[in-house]
Amino acid sequence: MNRVSGVRLARIERMVRNKGAALMLALIQPSPRAWKRAGVTVGVGAAIVLFAGLVRMTLIAADTSTPQAQASLRQMLTITWKKGPDLPRGFQDSSGGIIGRTLITVAGFCQGQKSVPGKPDKYPRGFLKKAWGLDLSKPDASWNDLPEYPGAARQGLYCAAVNQKVYCWGGVNYTDPFTYKDGYRLSKQAHHWIWEPLPDLPSPAGFSSICVIGSKIYILGGSDYDSEKFYTHADRVGNNTRLGARLLMIDTADLSGGWKRLADCPGTPRWVAAMTAVKGKVFVVGGATGDDNPNHPNVYNTVVDNWRYDPARNQWDRLRDLPVSSGNFPSGRLVYKDRYILLIGGYQYARIENTDGSLREPYGVPHKHYKDKDYFSDVWVYDTYTGLFGTASLLPLNNNMPLAVLDGSRLYLIGGETGGSVIEGENFGHHPDLFLVGSIEETK
Repeated sequence: MNRVSGVRLARIERMVRNKGAALMLALIQPSPRAWKRAGVTVGVGAAIVLFAGLVRMTLIAADTSTPQAQASLRQMLTITWKKGPDLPRGFQDSSGGIIGRTLITVAGFCQGQKSVPGKPDKYPRGFLKKAWGLDLSKPDASWNDLPEYPGAARQGLYCAAVNQKVYCWGGVNYTDPFTYKDGYRLSKQAHHWIWEPLPDLPSPAGFSSICVIGSKIYILGGSDYDSEKFYTHADRVGNNTRLGARLLMIDTADLSGGWKRLADCPGTPRWVAAMTAVKGKVFVVGGATGDDNPNHPNVYNTVVDNWRYDPARNQWDRLRDLPVSSGNFPSGRLVYKDRYILLIGGYQYARIENTDGSLREPYGVPHKHYKDKDYFSDVWVYDTYTGLFGTASLLPLNNNMPLAVLDGSRLYLIGGETGGSVIEGENFGHHPDLFLVGSIEETK
């Protein structure tokens, strides 16, 4: 059975998709002519393998959303963690990207904390306009000030790097209008960092998911916020229904063309979901709902239904549900070897919201580095070749929604929301001044 699994089975499945009818005929009435018509040369043993692949495809077609048993997950990636240069201060919910060899973080929020040992002044309360950069080409580099974000101080904005520019939109704070639709682009021109305005979003949204294919930026979902609730099922006044399922696209090569609304995701409206691109397709994994479900108000719920969007067809296909009902994953540049999607940290709410708006009980057991603290230390992995979930090495702390940027085999994590931690003998607070670096390799 092991020889029928993994990459080999994925190849068989692709063959079945492309040559399904011919393969079925060849299996029912085998002959050299039938195999040639199906495009394969195969013996009896391989025919059995093909039949197993066909049977598996039939079962998957019957229920593509069935999650794997948690006990069946294998470790796909090994990550070695180390502490990088501390951030200038503690914060969560920033965004950014890489321009040249400069790693950039923009905006964020800190709730304020004075009790972190040795750091009485690193955690002042407030929303940030600050931007910082770190030269990744210099091993001894520290964080440098960049020009401040031109819009209001905020958290939950979402940024993506395209052609040596970082594009940012949206976000929230605690003053009217609470949620934002403005956007700005950062680039380095003649040795100077410059912010420029971008076309506004069609409507305000914070904590949306973002990814890039070529020159095009895709943004999914997110939430409206009015100081009372986070809204994903519609905006605060009941317009923009299924706000958290909205898919937008803008082409950075033609910004004057503005935003285009594409097919909504058929799944649960969501925010704080992982979203990334692999081989020209958009993958959306996990997330959470706002506390605005009309039938179950005032509670946040975990989202476990996952989807793949094909821009060429403007259509969505449902993927396998998460193996554990965890969510709140970072979004963006998070694909290793153009294959493995990383799902980092997270949190599990008391209920799961289904695609029809009903609720059910959570399942699976997330991991915690600190057993008595909130948030998780899992790094789940989705293998886009096989359609299977697996795991990677755990984080050395519990963390919810750090800024995460993957650059080759290096994974950079900035800030986040934690229960506090000690990393390499240093104390970090709830919204930490922690810069964590992971070196990734496939598990042997």
